[in-house]
Amino acid sequence: MDLKRMAATLASRLLGRRLPAELYIISYPKSGRTWLRALVGKALSLELGLPGERILDTPFMTAAAGLHVADFTHDGSAMLDRARYQDLPRNKKPYRGKKVVLLARGVKDTLVSAYFQATRRIEVFEGPISDFIRSDVFGVMKILTFYRIWHENRHVPRDFLFVRYEDMHRDAAAVLRKVLNFMGAGFVSRGHVLASVEYCSFENMRKAEEQNRFKTNIMSPKRPGDPESYKVRKGRVGGYIEYLSREDIEYIDRALEEHGCEFTW
Repeated sequence: MDLKRMAATLASRLLGRRLPAELYIISYPKSGRTWLRALVGKALSLELGLPGERILDTPFMTAAAGLHVADFTHDGSAMLDRARYQDLPRNKKPYRGKKVVLLARGVKDTLVSAYFQATRRIEVFEGPISDFIRSDVFGVMKILTFYRIWHENRHVPRDFLFVRYEDMHRDAAAVLRKVLNFMGAGFVSRGHVLASVEYCSFENMRKAEEQNRFKTNIMSPKRPGDPESYKVRKGRVGGYIEYLSREDIEYIDRALEEHGCEFTW
């Protein structure tokens, strides 16, 4: 049976089933995971003829592809959980024997994007961005603590891959190839990798959100007339300079110097 027929057979058997994951793609909120999720899903969809409308359903797509079931998680850092940085989970034993991809983004850009998510989409914070970045629940110390915990526990999973959002901007095809290989999907052709990158361009993903193309709250505008309320908001590197004051930037830089690690910048 060829890969496409096998995938079609698996897909029909998996509908409606909850699948336990063996591979996790972990990130702090607003670090680019929806983009990476779409890239991986589109590549598998093109290679194996899987349903294009389900590219954001990573457990389904990976299981149908015959891979270890993969899932995305914020690993206790989701803003809706409202956990203080002091209370982030430090025990990573649940990931022992699993494969883990850790996706990270520059702290300042993450904070700005998280601020608009918190105030314009999920409405868990009220106040100026200066208060947000100093908050125990949403601010810089939470990001730095999250990544420091993972830096200290990077040897717990069976296999570990670190990926930078900024590298995705520089060469999305190279990062996608690296992640697919790590997942066991090295069979995806170069042509389908490049087509996935084109499909998942910022402009196309913004249109997909406007049209609710994937029929999911993950990719739908909270306030259609407000560009800052979109999931696909700006997708820029260094855009924080438009929103953070000099004092805010200095505050974040001091925190990075005192509490940062190899996974933070």
